Amino acid sequence: MRITLLITFVLIMLGTAQAQERLTGIVVNPRVKEMSAASGQKSASAVQQRITLPFFDDFSYHNRIFPDPARWTDNYVFINNDYALNPPTVGVATFDAIDNQGNLYPHASQYAFSADTLTSVEIRLDSIFSDNPRRIKRSDGVYFSFFYQPQGLGNVPADGDSLILEFLAPDEDLVIIVPADTVNTGDSVVIIPADTLVYENWVRVWGAGGQALADFYNQDSVWFRQVMVPVLDSARFYKPDFKFRFINFATLADATLPDWQSNGDQWNIDYVYLNTGRSANDTVYPDIAFASSAPSFLKTYTSMPYDQYKPNFINEMAKNFVMKIINLDNRSYNATYKYEVTNSDDQLIKLYDGGNYALPPYIESGYVDYQRFSNPIVNVLFPLNDTEPVVFKIKHTLTSDASLPLSTNDSVVYNQVFSNYFSYDDGTAEAGYGITPAGAQVAYEFKLNKNDSLFGVNMFFNKTLTQGNVNNFYLNVWNDEFGKPGELIYSRFGYQPAFEDSLNKFFYYELDSAIFIEPSRFPNLIFYVGWEQVNERMLNLGFDKNDDASSKTFFRTFGDWSSSQYKGALMIRPIVGREKVLAIGENEASAELRVYPNPASVNTVRVKTGIQSSDFKNYQLQVSTPEGKIVKRIPMTDEIDITGMPNGFYFIQITDNYSIIAAEKLIINH
Repeated sequence: MRITLLITFVLIMLGTAQAQERLTGIVVNPRVKEMSAASGQKSASAVQQRITLPFFDDFSYHNRIFPDPARWTDNYVFINNDYALNPPTVGVATFDAIDNQGNLYPHASQYAFSADTLTSVEIRLDSIFSDNPRRIKRSDGVYFSFFYQPQGLGNVPADGDSLILEFLAPDEDLVIIVPADTVNTGDSVVIIPADTLVYENWVRVWGAGGQALADFYNQDSVWFRQVMVPVLDSARFYKPDFKFRFINFATLADATLPDWQSNGDQWNIDYVYLNTGRSANDTVYPDIAFASSAPSFLKTYTSMPYDQYKPNFINEMAKNFVMKIINLDNRSYNATYKYEVTNSDDQLIKLYDGGNYALPPYIESGYVDYQRFSNPIVNVLFPLNDTEPVVFKIKHTLTSDASLPLSTNDSVVYNQVFSNYFSYDDGTAEAGYGITPAGAQVAYEFKLNKNDSLFGVNMFFNKTLTQGNVNNFYLNVWNDEFGKPGELIYSRFGYQPAFEDSLNKFFYYELDSAIFIEPSRFPNLIFYVGWEQVNERMLNLGFDKNDDASSKTFFRTFGDWSSSQYKGALMIRPIVGREKVLAIGENEASAELRVYPNPASVNTVRVKTGIQSSDFKNYQLQVSTPEGKIVKRIPMTDEIDITGMPNGFYFIQITDNYSIIAAEKLIINH
């Protein structure tokens, strides 16, 4: 990883006239930081009970990012659906260089250091508790198994990095006697008293060195490799307080590249299983499961304003979506698949029934390819009578006679959010995005379905080890010109990466004044938001690798725009809507707006503002419907003729050609 980064750095220095995109890891995991602060604890549980066999965990938790305290004693790994590529089942445990507070480990360095640890609770590996309880013997076939993957969608573990598995030999604590001694410090003699240090005796039983996922896959054409570890040493391990643990060793980039010293070296593990009655060939399981998270039902966005969904709701819906479903056994099972959509009151909106199908084994056919299961239709339209924000719950469910009793991987949930923003991302950053050199620009495309006002932008920046990305930038807004950014509509210097402590960690950047998006100024109602660099340092914007909006991402230094080479989604979310308080620029501080009479039953209404009549030439008045349709636009004046306008609700707005600087509601009731 460090050699690759150094080569990239050199290329950047040699080609500063050409804009270049860069991806790096993240130094803070905001979801871990949030949950850790909320729980106020470092370990999974202060008091835990010993458990009996079997031990099983596939990390298919719902709404949990820390390991299950019923099975694990610590909180250092990150439970997620984001970092793995083609996992055995939904949910993995990710090892990296970030601690359980969501920050880079304080002892992190450019040399291999111990990072995340995942330690089991105590396990009764001495006895079988069945109809005839008895002690476990070597002939009982005790095996420990798991699946692992280097890198996934994260960063490549370097050559010196590793993932190891250790078993605890409970009765073999290492006792080190430190004798009384004297040390001459140069100024005085220090007497060190005798002491006894006791360490648990952890025995390494397996390990893997750092490797790129592409090389890992090319070895035997699997994305996750299953490891089978026989537990044969009965004298050391067949104890009532047996434990095991995983540890990863990570490295940071060289200190000469401080902007690259961020999180990385990811490993993912899944499907951890310890039991008797197994053999080296016990590599299949009677389990039908989801192997991916649930998707958005929108065709283009992961979220969008409800008022923008309504005018074009049919075209905004996806036609189909992809679900990864897996049969982990070596025989077929009959299964059913359904999804249901409910509103915030848990009222059923739609039920899809995919029927029954005999699912073939993954080892023979891969993920299930039956269309009604793997590529079902979106046969639902979200109701149009709600107001934002509104959330619809989409729950996908599998049923069969093959599910393991401890598994929750037979259901996944997606919350379809309609709020005041557009997004292509899923809210989790697997990497950081940047561009170089100074003067380079990034533009992100969005399309409205009706006229609206752009008030600001939510942006999610990753924290870096040395705060090297906290540099001023220009926040820009462009219109469209033949499918690429066109005229620069808004540009202001002085914005810089900032960080919130809320769950999603997006920071709101407000424009000086709202920009009214309408066809004469923004052809096809397309606009772009982004930034311009003022130095070489990357801003390290959050980058979601699970959703691809590369066709909407453009960059350049000078000349023509280029499409992004990286598949993923920038974590930029423009804020639109008519209900937000509109900003007023310094020159328009007195641009208050009052309309009277209101409600109006006459043909002319008066308009009172703080704008001097000598400045009227710089402004316009417009009347629009709640849907954003402009019904009248006139030069600035102190009265408006509303003759013939139908009764109803309207907005009176003051604009300066393209920005709305003040607005007032008007009710017409002739």
